Amino acid sequence: MTRNRFFKNTYRSNYRGKVSVEDAQKHQQYIDDMKKDAAFYYLDHIESSMIPHSILHKIIQKLKTKQNNSLTLQEKAYLIRQNLNALHNLVEGKTSFNQYKKESLNERIKYSEHLEEERIRLEKARELELIELQKGQEKLAQETRVREQAARDKRKKLESDPNYIAQQREKALLNKYGIHPYHISTKQRSKLLNILNLLDNKQRLQEQDAVWLNSEGRKFFTDEVKMKFHRVEANFYLKQYEINKSDWHAINASSQLRKCKASKEAENFLENTNLSSNKNEKILSAYFTTLGGVKRDLEKSDIAIEHGLKAHDHSSQDYRPCTLLGAIYMENHEYNLGHDWYSKARDRGAPENSINVDLRSILLKLDKAKRSEMVTSLLKKDPYIYSWLKDLK
Repeated sequence: MTRNRFFKNTYRSNYRGKVSVEDAQKHQQYIDDMKKDAAFYYLDHIESSMIPHSILHKIIQKLKTKQNNSLTLQEKAYLIRQNLNALHNLVEGKTSFNQYKKESLNERIKYSEHLEEERIRLEKARELELIELQKGQEKLAQETRVREQAARDKRKKLESDPNYIAQQREKALLNKYGIHPYHISTKQRSKLLNILNLLDNKQRLQEQDAVWLNSEGRKFFTDEVKMKFHRVEANFYLKQYEINKSDWHAINASSQLRKCKASKEAENFLENTNLSSNKNEKILSAYFTTLGGVKRDLEKSDIAIEHGLKAHDHSSQDYRPCTLLGAIYMENHEYNLGHDWYSKARDRGAPENSINVDLRSILLKLDKAKRSEMVTSLLKKDPYIYSWLKDLK
């Protein structure tokens, strides 16, 4: 494609749009002329001599056009202020141009020397500033080291204080068992800390302490405390079983293992005992009830039901196998069977509160749809007994 003959030659500048080549050439010529004028008057070492419309540039242009007499007082004062004495004398007519050239060369040398002196002065000033900065940083670092050492000494002294050590141990103990220190009254503190220290050292609680945790101190019976309490109890009964092989100790140990989330351990333990060969019906019922509960925990519901039925066969008037079967069937969403077994448990003396706790625990594990389904089924069976479930629906 040929270039349109009507287009001018152009070049792209730093400005938006395009500038013609002719304009660019004119601009370059203008710059070259400024440099020549500045060099002619021996002023090209001064930057402002080549800056358009600067005072020095205006003075040069007036000299160039023989307008020496038109210099203003401001322009003359500028020459004196900038130590351009030779040029000032030339303007005033006190010296010839040839004499001016000689004097301007001297001024140029002095100007260069002045620049060099200024450079050295600034360099020394920067060096001094850097030295002061370094001193300030060193001082700040020293002060920081002193403060940190003082803090370490204070902390070391504090950490060796028996009262502080006791406070920190107490704080760690309470934190370990999920108890907020502000919830403890002065009256309760000593008893609670004694209980926690016993449990933390794997020592069994006395009966009155266990009763206190389940009554007055129930707010301190946190999940962490319960886990530790039941683990210590389990270890106690396991040890007793090793000593005298009492079947009841084995059953109690397994029950405590369930409560501290160690059902797998309970399963292994029970299945390696000889309790199933015992002739005592109560022991057999308790054994199969406990093992059924263990299987339920491990989500082996078919085997759990089988053990629950065996437990009921060995002791048909005990409500415990009935509550076990009721819970398993409820968890399997067989609500009619669950209700029937819970009814049998009630007939055999099961505390209503215990059954309600079971049902609430099961309901809270269900999603919204299944929970509604279970509540609807139970209310249909007995709206009076299960009236408390309306709130959960």
